[in-house]
Amino acid sequence: MAVPVELAPDYYLTNFRALVDFVMARYEPLLSDGERRFYTAFQALDIDSQRLYVRLLSRKGVPSSAGSLFRRSKLVYAEIDDLPRAAERLVEAGLLRRNPELPLGEYLPLFSKAELLACSSTPLPKTLKRQALELALLEQGADQAVLLDALLSTESLLAVQAAEHFETFKLCFFGNLRQDLTDYVLRDLGLYRYEDYPLDRRHLPFQSRAQIDQHLRYYDCLGQMESTLDPGPNMILALAEQLPDGVEGDATLHRRLDRLRLALARQLERLDELEAADQLYRRCTRPPARERRARIAIKRGDIDAGLALCREILAAPHNEAEQVFAESFGYRTARREGHLAGWEPPARYQPPTQTAVLPQAPERVELLAAAYLQEGSFRPQAGQCFYVENSLFNGVLGLFVWDIVFAPVPGAFFNPFQAAPSDFRTPDFYPLRRAAFEQRLAELDSDSLARRVWQHYREKQGIANPLVAWEALPKALLELALARIPAEHWRQLFQRLLSDIAHHRSGLPDLILFPAAGGYELVEVKGPGDRLQQNQLRWLAFFAEHQIPHRVLHVEWQQP
Repeated sequence: MAVPVELAPDYYLTNFRALVDFVMARYEPLLSDGERRFYTAFQALDIDSQRLYVRLLSRKGVPSSAGSLFRRSKLVYAEIDDLPRAAERLVEAGLLRRNPELPLGEYLPLFSKAELLACSSTPLPKTLKRQALELALLEQGADQAVLLDALLSTESLLAVQAAEHFETFKLCFFGNLRQDLTDYVLRDLGLYRYEDYPLDRRHLPFQSRAQIDQHLRYYDCLGQMESTLDPGPNMILALAEQLPDGVEGDATLHRRLDRLRLALARQLERLDELEAADQLYRRCTRPPARERRARIAIKRGDIDAGLALCREILAAPHNEAEQVFAESFGYRTARREGHLAGWEPPARYQPPTQTAVLPQAPERVELLAAAYLQEGSFRPQAGQCFYVENSLFNGVLGLFVWDIVFAPVPGAFFNPFQAAPSDFRTPDFYPLRRAAFEQRLAELDSDSLARRVWQHYREKQGIANPLVAWEALPKALLELALARIPAEHWRQLFQRLLSDIAHHRSGLPDLILFPAAGGYELVEVKGPGDRLQQNQLRWLAFFAEHQIPHRVLHVEWQQP
């Protein structure tokens, strides 16, 4: 059993320092004068002041035009020896502002209902809801100054400064503004171990200040999106025009911009602003932009344009899901409109199916099915059966290509705490490593596969990998899988997984059966009332195409 780890009281300061030092060491030439001054000012502080600043920077205060607001009397941190002195030094350093001049409405959320009622110049009902109470106080006109003096007479308010500079440091470190210092805590607690990959300047994702500024602008637009979607199309179009153009070679930024444009265009569709939505979709290079444009064309009655878009997709699909859409939607539209020339109905694969009637039990239906196949009356195929779902083939692939997944591709790694390269779930993952993957797959035979898998299984045990779920890969399962599954089957499976890893890493069968007589079989289990999903059907059709043994097992409950 792992020994519990006790973190130091100011672990957050250690993590903060590591973050800003990492960024300063690698990105200093790209930082602005203000960002460098922020770093220098923080470094010059005594430890108590540093602790207080990081506490407030990481804490959710009351937002205001002067920065996040906190009441000095509400701040209590046991590890800070002299909090008033620390706050004073932060004010002197320009990292906090004391009692900034703000409209009364920005102060009110800091105080309780009881405090606001007590300071009101005219009696107000105690039953007033919070929003109504604040509105009543703001309507007191000239008495607002009296109320403000009363609120601040015994209280000191602190506004955090330079938070926008730390946003730049976070962006450079994490590559996004979603993550925070919690990643360090997980590392310190021993919950995650990460691969060791190079983080020298030439491999870093940001190579220019323009990149940093455009990513920051993207996140500013993303922050505005929620308040933009409801007012109407004009606000949506205005936000779309604020988006940066992107930087050549920065695939991450282009993905993010496409994702935001797709969301804005989809909302325009919902508002029936079809022309505006179509124009915005045209500026997106990734799915489902062409799918949405085809749907818009058909909805507007332009059948030829809609079908032409479906043909364009079929000629060069971005992924399998887009191809499936074009085949199905194009055929249905062509049949309905009498344009069937050149259109064939999509193939429908019917997998081999068996029904098992089992006693109902509290265990998962997949585990009951595994026991049935392994020990039940179906004796000719009795053997060992494992519940693997998506873990086996993803896991073996991850072990086989471990070094390629973590290869120092420029822009793939921002910091030492990544379980995967930043582009792992994107269409860019395979093309950027195509030569290495193709060579590895060309060399694949049973011996090379087993050698690499077992090498990484021993050397990398417990290290985070986006394809490997260690707890789901017992040694006995791996031994059987590597011995029983032909090398050509592994190659075909790996090629499909890598071709679109974001979509293909799920939908794999629940069970793998290793019959006593040899070989193997993949079994998808469906409980009462459950149906095959589209991604599962596509996998089953793929198995049939490549002679990979498979079936569907429908479970019905035995009547009492």
